[in-house]
Parts: sequence; structure tokens; C-alpha cells
Amino acid sequence: MHISLSSILANLPEVEHSDYRSLNNRLFKDLNKACIVIDDDPTGNQTVYGIPLLTSWSVEALVTELKDSPVFFILTNSRSLSVEETSKVYKEIAENIYQASKIVGKDYSTISRSDSTLRGHFPLEPATLKNGLGLNNAITVFIPVMFEGKRVTLNDTHYIEDEDVLTPVNETPFAQDHSFGYTNANLKAYIEEKTKGAVKASEVNSFSLSDIRESSTDKLAEDILELPANGYCIFNSINYSDLDKVTNALLKAEKQGKQIIYRTSSSFVPSYIGLEPKGLLDSKDLVASPISHGGLTIVGSYVKKSSEQLQEALQLFDATTTLEIDVEQVLGKASQNYLKGVIDQIDSNLESGKDTIVFTSRKLVTGDDTASTINIAATISNALVSIVNGLYVRPKYLIAKGGITSHDLAIKGLEMTRSKVIGQIQPGIPVWKMDTETKFPNLPYIVFPGNVGTTKTLKDVITKLM
Repeated sequence: MHISLSSILANLPEVEHSDYRSLNNRLFKDLNKACIVIDDDPTGNQTVYGIPLLTSWSVEALVTELKDSPVFFILTNSRSLSVEETSKVYKEIAENIYQASKIVGKDYSTISRSDSTLRGHFPLEPATLKNGLGLNNAITVFIPVMFEGKRVTLNDTHYIEDEDVLTPVNETPFAQDHSFGYTNANLKAYIEEKTKGAVKASEVNSFSLSDIRESSTDKLAEDILELPANGYCIFNSINYSDLDKVTNALLKAEKQGKQIIYRTSSSFVPSYIGLEPKGLLDSKDLVASPISHGGLTIVGSYVKKSSEQLQEALQLFDATTTLEIDVEQVLGKASQNYLKGVIDQIDSNLESGKDTIVFTSRKLVTGDDTASTINIAATISNALVSIVNGLYVRPKYLIAKGGITSHDLAIKGLEMTRSKVIGQIQPGIPVWKMDTETKFPNLPYIVFPGNVGTTKTLKDVITKLM
């Protein structure tokens, strides 16, 4: 059922405009904890900047980061993994965080970051972290809002807003996801659904928008402290003013000893650490000194919006700088020779200063069964990885279009174990600066999610970088 946001707001208390963001920054520092964000997807850092991103979670890597960084992300890409693989990864991460924390003598708070449209391994991921970290009395706080993508929670129901119209997320295509489908947008019912009835909707606590806007943060913190151990709690929020106030109360409760594990989307992280908003990056932020080489864009995502964005972006390129990867040739016996020719062409273009776009042919090739279709997808992904792996010339920039594509190109193609998110080039599109131990040190790497932006956003990003 679609409803009007403005009609609901007319009956709610006024939003409070106190600067809770700055207060949160001080509270977070006073806790003297590291904030560790375990992220199931490479695009979830689009609301922050100046923060390290790890793709390795060895005890040694975590010890180094706990010593040096008050906040960091661990990128698991678990949304593309099976339940069994995800369970193994999150157990390992929890054990290693626990060990590293003891070695360094540094406490931490843990955020399980996932999708704002409720797709992901829930409750598996936060529950595995909770158990592995020994947080026996922790409550699980569930805040999936992502205001940058117009995802809000109101009256305990999660919505996507579009021009004042609120659509419950269970009425969107996201709820039909083949791996993470669901039927409830009411978050209490969603938790019951996803826990297969182990947690009843009636057992889930929630803080209404009226409670949040009318109560002091001290009163909210008292109420949080009284929440029963091991329970779930949701907080309604429709903007950063609401969320920053909620987070202030949560930080106060933590300071008084409340154990909390967080399951959130992207908006919560800057609110929790008190990170001030930053404007969009421009070309001089990305390319500090003139580089004569061309830039490279790789489009692997097949979603409808990606294909529409690709068609617009192709207007910027000519026949020599447009390279369509023929999937049939990639799947054929002579694929290595074919890909070598593609790499040579890209290297030649980059060296002569030509910006180049590479994309997989838009016809979706499937197998006779699920296993063979997965194998085909993996072969195509590996082909894109081998292209980046095989490059001799460092591009001026690299845009990776699609969540899985951006993950694979960063980790397998550029051999990244650590980088730093430096900001957004467009809303929801983060830019990473590759660390010194990658294939191309300091390379600006643009992580472009499949479903973000308008049809012209990819073209606009490339134009800015050109």
C-alpha cells in the first residue's frame, strides 16, 4: 500500500535540529573503542570518507588496524556467498577480532552492515558475530535506513520514498530477490519471518518516531539500558536528525555498559562515529597531478539500469575506445588469445591517453541448469578480472560497474588487501584510493553499484573524470 509521507509528518512532532552529529563524535571518542564495520558488499561505504577498507582479516592485519585506525571496514562480499560460506567467514572474523583486541588491548563496537532493501544473510551475520565475540548479553539493534537511497523506517515499517510517496519494500522487486526474498516490510514481522519464528514479532522492541522526537537522549538511553538481553530492537528514522539523536542515545547506553551489536545499512555509520558530511569529490580530488594515460570503465552488471546507463555513456566513446566483450568467445576454446587481444588494445588506448570503456555483451547467456549458469557467470567475471590483471599501463582512473564486478576487480584484478574510501563522486558512488601494495598504487577506483543513479549518472561520472 502506497502512502504519502507529508500526510504522516503532519501528525508527528517536529524534528529536533540539535547538532547531535558533533556530540556523537565526542561520545564515540570518549568510548575509546574502535568501530569495526563488517560489510557484506563493496558498495556499503558510500556514506563515509577517510576510512580504511580491508579485504583481509588475519589477526596480524586486524592488530595493525586496531593500533592505527579508530574506524575501519572489513569487506566480506558475503551477499554473493552461500549460507555455509558466510557462516565460516563470519566465525573466522569474530575469532580474529577477539584475538586482535586482546593483543592490542583495545575494545571495539561492531556493525554488521548490509543492504537497505533488506537483502542479505540475516540473522546469520549479526548472530554469528555476537556469539563469536562473546557478547552473551548483547541486544541486536536493527536500523536499515539509508537516506541517500530514500530508504526510511516509519511506524516500524521500512519504505522506499519517491517524491513524497512511500512504498513498502516488500512491494518492490528487491523483495523478490532469488537468494534473499521476503514478504514483510514491517520490521518486527520481518525479524519473525527471517528467524523462522524463533523471535516473535511481539517480542521485538521498537522506538517510535514520536518517542524519539519527544524524549531526551538521556531518557532514550535509560529505555535502551532496560531492554532485555539477547532481544531485538528497531528504531524508526526518516532523516539524519532523527538518526543522529537515536545514535546519541545508543552511544550513551554503551558508555553505561549496554552490550549492543548493530545490524544497519550505510547511513548509521557516519552518525555513529560523528563524521561530518562532505561534499562530492571533483576531478582534482581524484587525480592530484596530471596523468597522460587514459581512464578505464568496466561494466559487468546486467541489471536494467546498468544497461541503460551504459547506452548513455557509450556516446562519449568511438569505435576504437569501445570494447564489447563477446561472451561466446570468452566461453570458447580460444578465450585466452581473445582476451590477450583485448588487453593489448586497452593498453594501447591508455598509453595514448584515450579513455576506454569495456563491457560484457548484453545478451544474458545461461546454462542448462543452475550449476552451469553459475559457472558461466563465474567464467565471465574471471575474464574481466584477467583483463585488469593483464594490464601493463596504469589507467588514470578505473570505474567498476556492479557490486560483484567491483569486488572481483579490486581483490582479484588489482590484488587489493587494503585501500581507503575518500568520498563520493556522485551520491551513493564511493571512490577508493588503492593502497601501496596493489597492482596500481594510489589508483582512484570508483565503485559504481548496479542500481544507483539515473540513466545519465555513469556518463556524468566519466565526463567528470575525463
